Amino acid sequence: MAEKKDLQFLQNKLEHFNQENAVLKYRLSEMVDNDAENNFLQMAEYFQNELLLNDDMLKKLLKEFQEFSAFIYESPKGPLLPEKINENRDSLSKAISNFEKRFEVLSNEIKTKMFHTI
Repeated sequence: MAEKKDLQFLQNKLEHFNQENAVLKYRLSEMVDNDAENNFLQMAEYFQNELLLNDDMLKKLLKEFQEFSAFIYESPKGPLLPEKINENRDSLSKAISNFEKRFEVLSNEIKTKMFHTI
């Protein structure tokens, strides 16, 4: 039962990051479109590249999450299974936590440098 709750928590977290990353890309695009003097173009390009990198990282994390989910639900139960589940869950949780830190730093940087400048 705990594994299902852990999976749902991790899935919700990944979905949240995916949505927030899309919102940031959209807002950044709007700013560039509305910037007649192109003051922010170079900075926006940097942030856009970082957000695209986030997309790639999220795709990888989602794939790892799906593989982990399949492993839990489709594997036969055996004596080493709980240890393997814990190792995989811990690894996935650490990867998501690292992404969360990166995402928060980038999100705050975008909000500080781009959105408050206009």
